[in-house]
Amino acid sequence: MLKLFPFLHRCKVWAYVCLSLVVLGACSSPLVPEPRMPRESREALPDAEVMESLSLMWSVLQSGGLTPAQRGEFVARYNADLLTLLRRLRVDYAEDWKKGRAHEPALFNWTHEIDGPNLPLVELYNEVLPAADVPLDNLEERYTVVGLGVPIVGVIPADKVDKSDMKFHIRTRGTVRTLTAVMDFSRGKGGKPVLRLIPRHRDETVQVGRITYPLAGDFSAPIEVYWNLTRVKKDRMLGMLKPQELRDSMGLSCMERYNPNKIPVILTHGLLSSAGTFDNMVNRLLADPVIRSRYQFWYFNYPTGVSWTISAAEYRKALRDVRQQLDPLHKNKNWDRMVVVGHSMGGLITRYSQAKEPWLLMKDNEITHGKWAQYLDKRYVDEPIPVPALDAFRDHFFFRPVEAGMVVYMATPHRGAPLARYRIVTALLKLVKLPENLVRELINVATLQEDILLLNPERATEWFTSVGQLSPDSYSISGLQKLELRQVPTHSIIGDQGDNDTPDSSDGVVPYWSSHLPWGSEQIVPGSHSVQEIPETAEALGNILKDYANKLN
Repeated sequence: MLKLFPFLHRCKVWAYVCLSLVVLGACSSPLVPEPRMPRESREALPDAEVMESLSLMWSVLQSGGLTPAQRGEFVARYNADLLTLLRRLRVDYAEDWKKGRAHEPALFNWTHEIDGPNLPLVELYNEVLPAADVPLDNLEERYTVVGLGVPIVGVIPADKVDKSDMKFHIRTRGTVRTLTAVMDFSRGKGGKPVLRLIPRHRDETVQVGRITYPLAGDFSAPIEVYWNLTRVKKDRMLGMLKPQELRDSMGLSCMERYNPNKIPVILTHGLLSSAGTFDNMVNRLLADPVIRSRYQFWYFNYPTGVSWTISAAEYRKALRDVRQQLDPLHKNKNWDRMVVVGHSMGGLITRYSQAKEPWLLMKDNEITHGKWAQYLDKRYVDEPIPVPALDAFRDHFFFRPVEAGMVVYMATPHRGAPLARYRIVTALLKLVKLPENLVRELINVATLQEDILLLNPERATEWFTSVGQLSPDSYSISGLQKLELRQVPTHSIIGDQGDNDTPDSSDGVVPYWSSHLPWGSEQIVPGSHSVQEIPETAEALGNILKDYANKLN
C-alpha cells in the first residue's frame, strides 16, 4: 500500500520523527536498580550460618563420587546461599560504597580476581550488583549459562575507569564488567575464604579442588546496565539535531577490558540512532560460546547530524588512535583480521573508509570545477593542500583505507535513500545545527574567489548534514559508486518489510536496489530498516563470524 500511496509513507516518516521526540523526552528509568533485600531474615539464617553452608557445599563439590544430578543439586544450593550473602552485602554497604568507604568483612576477604589492576572492590566499583536483580527493559531476551557461582554486574563510575584499565568507554557515567562471584574456600588466608569476582568474558570454567565446573554467567544484565549508564539511546535525537552537544560521547568504546586474543568487531550505527541500537544483537551473539571466545565487540558512536563523510574521518581517526595505544608495533594479527559492521548510514561510513582512492569521491561532481580538480591527487594523503580552506577538509577525502579483514553491511543505502528527497525530511534537515567550527570552515571554502569548491554558499550546510548526503542525487552518493574498494570478504544483510518480492522489495526506508551489492554474499531477512534488532540478523551475523573464524584457524 505504501508503494501506491507515497503520501501515507511520508506521513509514516513524520509520525516516526514526532514519536521519537516524545519517547526520547520521556525516558527516565533508573540507571542501576536499588538494592534488594533478601527473603531470609538475619534471625532466620545468620551470616555465619550462610558461610558455614557455603563451606560445606564447597567441600562436597570437590568430591569425585557425585552423580550429575547430585552435582547439580549441590551447585544450586551453593549458588542460592551465595546470592543471599551478596544481596545482604549490597544492602548493608550501599551508602558506604557510594562514599568510597571500605569495610573489612569478618567472615571472608574482599580480595578478588580481575584481569586488570588488583584493587580493593571499593576503589574500583561503586556497585556490585547481582545480575538476577537487573530487570530487562531494553533487551528482549536474557541469556545465561548454568554453572557454579553468582553472575554479577560490576559498575565502574567514570572517575574510576582509568584505574580499571578499561579506558575505551563512552564518556558519560561509567562502564561495567561482566563478572561471576565465587566464594573460594581453598585460597583463603588466615582461615578466611576469598570472594573471587571472575571476568566472565575471559573464563568459561572454575576449579573446585580437582573438579572442573562450568562457570555460571549472565551476559544480558551487564548490557542492560551499560546502556543505561551511557544514556546514548536517550540522546540519539539530540545527536541528529545538535551534534555539537554530543561530542563527548563520540568515538570507540568497548564494554569489556581489551583482550588482544580476540578479533575486534567494530559496530557503526546509522541516522537518528546510537551505538545502543546494537544491544539486542550483541546480547544474542554473546550467547554463543564460540563467538564469546573469538570476538570482542566495539562500538563507534557519533552524532548523526553531520555528513557521513565527516563522521567517517572521525571513525578512521578513532581506529588509528585505538590501535596505536593497544598495538603500537602492529604485531597483533587480530587487528588485521578486524570485522567492520555498518548499519544504514554507518554502512556508508564503513564502505567509504575502505576506498583505495577516496579523493575521487569528488571527481566529476559540481563541487569540483576548474583548477580545483588538480588537487584530487594521491600525494595529498601525506602533503598539505596549498590552499588553506581546502586543506581543512583533507582528512575527509585524502586518507589510507581502513585495513579490515571482513566487511558486513546492514540495510545500507549504497545508492542513497529516496526518502531523503521528501519535503518532510528536508524540513527536518533545516533544524540541524552544525558545529560552529564546521560552519566557519564551510563558509571559508564556499566563498573562494573563482572555480569555488562549493558553488552556492547557501547550500553549504545542506551538503554537509547527514540527511543531505543520503539523497541519491548528492555528490557523495554518486561519487561513492565510482570508488574502488579493498578486496575483502563482504556480506550484506538486507531487510524485507513483508512483500517478499526481492528485487522489488524494501525495508521501508531503503529499497533493495540501493542496498544490494553485485559482489559478496547477501541474506534477506524479514524485517524493517532496523534489521539489527531482529533475531534473524543476529543469527545471520553469528554464522558469518563463525565461518570467518573457522577459515582463520
